[in-house]
Amino acid sequence: MPPRVTVIWLNYNSSKFIGVVLRSLESVLSVDYPPDMLELVVVDNASTDGSFESVRGYLEAHRGGVRVKVVRAGSNLGFTGGSNLGFAARDRDSKYVLLLNNDAVIYPDGLRALVDYLEEHPRVAAVQGVVLKLGTRLIDTAGDYVDEMLVSHPFGVEKAYPWILRHPVYVSYADGSCSLYRVEHVLKCVGERLFVGEFFAYGDDNVLGLELWGCGHPSVALEKAVAEHYRSATLGRKRTRRLLAEYYSARNGVALARVSNSRLRGVAPVYRLVKAGLLFLRYKDRLVLRTVADGLRLARLLEARGMVIDVHRAPVIPLTAKAVLGSFVRASLLKKYIDEWVARNYDGVLDAREEPATS
Repeated sequence: MPPRVTVIWLNYNSSKFIGVVLRSLESVLSVDYPPDMLELVVVDNASTDGSFESVRGYLEAHRGGVRVKVVRAGSNLGFTGGSNLGFAARDRDSKYVLLLNNDAVIYPDGLRALVDYLEEHPRVAAVQGVVLKLGTRLIDTAGDYVDEMLVSHPFGVEKAYPWILRHPVYVSYADGSCSLYRVEHVLKCVGERLFVGEFFAYGDDNVLGLELWGCGHPSVALEKAVAEHYRSATLGRKRTRRLLAEYYSARNGVALARVSNSRLRGVAPVYRLVKAGLLFLRYKDRLVLRTVADGLRLARLLEARGMVIDVHRAPVIPLTAKAVLGSFVRASLLKKYIDEWVARNYDGVLDAREEPATS
């Protein structure tokens, strides 16, 4: 009998893309997995646009044999707080939890592929497959990495699947759009939560991945496509979505770098400050100018809790002086460097085929 799995699925004001949302729910309810071993925990972050009612109505009509729990937050807790709420509501007999964004559609055989990998590799804490852009054969993420400035890089973006993908590889973290976590290792390494609640959105799954690596439990990306994703739909209008994404990503990146032992932890705030200035010229919104100051404040809060991220146990991408300088000039130069580094090391240090079979 396959192990029990809890799917944590968040919703917030999704009426403008409700078609994708209902497709996401349908994909969970029709996945090729025994319904009596599957639980769906739906967390609504205090939606006010009628999407919660649409989601609840759909579940009442289509849940089938899958056990469904619906949890409604009193306020918008973001991806981090909402996911933590879902984790707290999980069936305590669940061996794994799957995070699936409400704008992501998992393939019928996707969950089983992820479960089978973790069943065969007990030391691994988290696994993702290739996630494609919704309705295309273009890669959204084939594994996520951070560099020594703690900047995140989804591997393979916009490349045509299957690209160079040949076998499982170690990654810095599993992408939260569709990723499976071993509950035992999460509890051991970070306790009764998934994410740092104050991060709200962006810079959440990377922190968890680095915490799991620091505790001795890797994250892996499979070469198999398991889902499609309509990225960043939940944050709202296009301009607002980009602005908020830039703010949270930069703020949380500063905080993460400051609580890490990376040799470039001091460079990260400077990098983010330069980028904030460029973003201000683009958006004319003072929110982006607050990213470094807010990030340093968040870092002090995390330091007071005793958080230290050991990056030396994870596959963190080393940066040359040329790569660092190039990143200040043009973001595409840094992306090119990261892609080339991962491609060169794909069959070497990142190769997860020889993952030890004992925990």
